[in-house]
Amino acid sequence: MAKGNGKRSPWRSSVLVSAILSSIVGSMVGGILLGYWLDGYLDSEPIFLIIGMLIGIVAGFYGVVRAVRPFLGDDD
Repeated sequence: MAKGNGKRSPWRSSVLVSAILSSIVGSMVGGILLGYWLDGYLDSEPIFLIIGMLIGIVAGFYGVVRAVRPFLGDDD
């Protein structure tokens, strides 16, 4: 594959998939762990775990949008 011929590199696709997965999984795990810790610290069993998971999901999908935007060619 020569540069500049318009073909997509398989490495570029694998980097995109890796960025998507790490963004979603990392954000969710971080939110869940923080919620679990807050529940233990404040003795409020499931509430902060659920809130942390929801915040992690939102942050993960925001990260996906930011990671995918340059691959789509949007300049905004």
